[in-house]
Amino acid sequence: MKMTTVGIVTPINKEEMKELLRETRETLATADCKSGPAPTFGLVDLWRVRKNNKTSSSLRRFI
Repeated sequence: MKMTTVGIVTPINKEEMKELLRETRETLATADCKSGPAPTFGLVDLWRVRKNNKTSSSLRRFI
């Protein structure tokens, strides 16, 4: 069986390589950020998650 391979990637010249490797500075946009208190995960939230998991697993058991 004869196989021919054709290059998938074309060679990159020096100017294109410089353009690809050029470093750009990043800026952080902080104007639209809200600085309110972070949401907390309390005891009631844990109880609700465990309650929902118990009911969904019991429903799957009867099917």
